[in-house]
Amino acid sequence: MERFLRSPFTMSVFLIGLAVIYSMSIVLEQRNYMTTMIFIAYAIFVIIYFGTMVYFNRKYPDRKIRILTFIPYELKEEDEGHQYITYRACRKVYIYYYFAIPAAIVAVTLFREVELLPVITLTVLGIGQYFIFWSEVKKLYE
Repeated sequence: MERFLRSPFTMSVFLIGLAVIYSMSIVLEQRNYMTTMIFIAYAIFVIIYFGTMVYFNRKYPDRKIRILTFIPYELKEEDEGHQYITYRACRKVYIYYYFAIPAAIVAVTLFREVELLPVITLTVLGIGQYFIFWSEVKKLYE
């Protein structure tokens, strides 16, 4: 359960869901059945996620995950070992953004006529961040 709550893949689902909902609202002028179903599925996922978090906090009061916080849920800094792993993963993500943001700006500038490109670019940047963070954490735990 804690893996689900702290997983970067879960955060990727949040990000992709928002991007899909926003993109469909731009592309489709009228809401249709599919848009409503995607919005309902996303709302159910959000309710399940936070419901699981409340359940986890009641079951494990010594390992509570704060619901309202500025620190991302996937960071686990319980001791110096976890802090070191977080430091290494965040360093990799910083290096990724160092190169990815200028590349994204160039892509959005060159393909300005593609209406959804900014949303797609932000989504890809976010998923890249989660993938790099997760792969670095996994590598360090092995």
